Order: sequence, then C-alpha cells, then structure tokens
Amino acid sequence: MGSPSAQLARASRIGDFAAVRRCFLDHDSNTLDLDTALCAAASHSHMDIVGFLVTFGASDLEQALLCAVLRDNVRIAAYLISKERNRPASNLKEAQMLASNIGSLNCDWMLMAHYRRGQRES
Repeated sequence: MGSPSAQLARASRIGDFAAVRRCFLDHDSNTLDLDTALCAAASHSHMDIVGFLVTFGASDLEQALLCAVLRDNVRIAAYLISKERNRPASNLKEAQMLASNIGSLNCDWMLMAHYRRGQRES
C-alpha cells in the first residue's frame, strides 16, 4: 500500500475522508506529508479534506491554491486565500495569471475581485 504519506495522498486524491482520518489515527501526523495530500485534495475538489488538512497543519497553501486554480475550483481557492486562515495563500498574482492563461474563468474572476477588494480596503 505504500508509505503512510502515500496512503494519505491517495485517500485525499480520491476523497476518502475515512481513510484520511485513519492515517491520522494510525500514524504520527509529524511523519505525514500533509502538503502533498493538501494539493491532491485541492486538485480533486475535496473541500472537506482540504479543511481537515489545513486544520491539522498543512501549510503550503500557495501550492494548493495553484492546484485548485488548475481545476477552476473557486470554493477551495476562496477558502485558501480567506483572511480566516492564520496564513492565507499569498501568491494571488501568480494564481490569477495561471487562471487567466489556462482559462479557469471562475477562479480568474474571483481572484481579480479579491485583489481589487484588497486595494480598496488599503
């Protein structure tokens, strides 16, 4: 079945929330590659797993944001840049450029609106 991190990444990719939780119960979370699992969940639109992984310490929100943008997943992208995060994803320009270049129109619009809202608040 592979390493615990590989099991977590696979469970995150396929959206098996029970298997994700089992990885945390069976293994020390410090030994799990949470960021790879986060990107897998973001790439395959598993919002519940994205939230769980962020809550339990996944920290590479920038890469996860790009993974969400690749699939034009606005809900996950908005979650990752939300000011509710302790450290929200900060690569907004890169993500917006990616969205624009690959035709992820929903993410492109949302990221642009978020950027403009930030400008008005400053």
